Amino acid sequence: MKQALFLFSLTLFCFYDLSAQQDLASSRLKTIGSGINVSWLEQTWNSGGLYHKKLNQEDFNLLASAGIRTIRLPVAFERFYLSGNDEEKNAIISNIDNVLKLCQRFAFKLILVNHSGRLQNQSLNEDEERLKMLWAMLEKKYRHVSSSLLYFELFNEPTLEDAKWLPIAASVTKLIHQSSPKRTLIIGASNYNSIYELSRISPLLDKNIIYTFHFYEPFIFTHQGATWIGKQVTTTGIPFPYAADKMPKLNTEAKGTAGEKNYLNYANEGKKGAVHDKLMIIKNWSKKNGVPILCSEYGVYRKHASFISVCNYLSIVKNELQSLAIPGIIWDYDDNFSILAGEPKNKKLLPCLFL
Repeated sequence: MKQALFLFSLTLFCFYDLSAQQDLASSRLKTIGSGINVSWLEQTWNSGGLYHKKLNQEDFNLLASAGIRTIRLPVAFERFYLSGNDEEKNAIISNIDNVLKLCQRFAFKLILVNHSGRLQNQSLNEDEERLKMLWAMLEKKYRHVSSSLLYFELFNEPTLEDAKWLPIAASVTKLIHQSSPKRTLIIGASNYNSIYELSRISPLLDKNIIYTFHFYEPFIFTHQGATWIGKQVTTTGIPFPYAADKMPKLNTEAKGTAGEKNYLNYANEGKKGAVHDKLMIIKNWSKKNGVPILCSEYGVYRKHASFISVCNYLSIVKNELQSLAIPGIIWDYDDNFSILAGEPKNKKLLPCLFL
């Protein structure tokens, strides 16, 4: 009888503990609001950028004026912290601490992201240990920082299949929560934080987690002319929303690629209703599983998209996310997906951010 009562009490305790964790993550989600990615520390090709303070009080005043309340800070920890020299390691930490102080001063939230990490099948055991080592160091360093201010995002855009990635995510989560149980973690699914992959997984047992996805659909519009993607996005001048009389001809280099199929289907995809329908996939998954979700990236490559199309897209996605109570974080502040109007030195935001 005593053993049965003990087991019942233990089960009840675990239930309430998990429920409290979930309530904590859900309440934290509500405070994130609109956000912006600031991406200079993820640029593995630009080590010189480590020695420039990207954000200052003027930037925070500007962002606050548009209702932005969260900074997502992607950092190439693999390149500059785990494999970097002492100077690079110190520069990374100095930049993070600078942004953290500004977030504290302006009552912004900060999401610290492990960006450009390494998780590969051929070296998975080693990569998992490096990931654990990284987060053990970061957890210890920032243990004193309020968990209502600072969030940890374990790994940006994993490509490893979820059957392998999720057990690793659970292991890292356990490691962090052993010493920082109130630190809310952010985790996405495979295929580059795909909404579709996320909608297929079962949430982890630990409930102090916000699940994230990235939204760049329709991809043929948001990444048009992006040379790092390849031939599928070589067609430029694509408007948003779709307008038959404004559509450019299909670039010959895109023929036979996914870009041709996406071009032919753009009349169906390049509209508000399609954005809504796709976001509902992940909203329904969130409701079904009772877990909080966050869109930690959405945006438009600015080089070939018209000013009006960029604003149309950002406004529609932002409004759809807000209507579904999903916080959205734009990619990015002042790089090639910039939210600035005109030259970066002018520091004027796109007017659509105020709508």
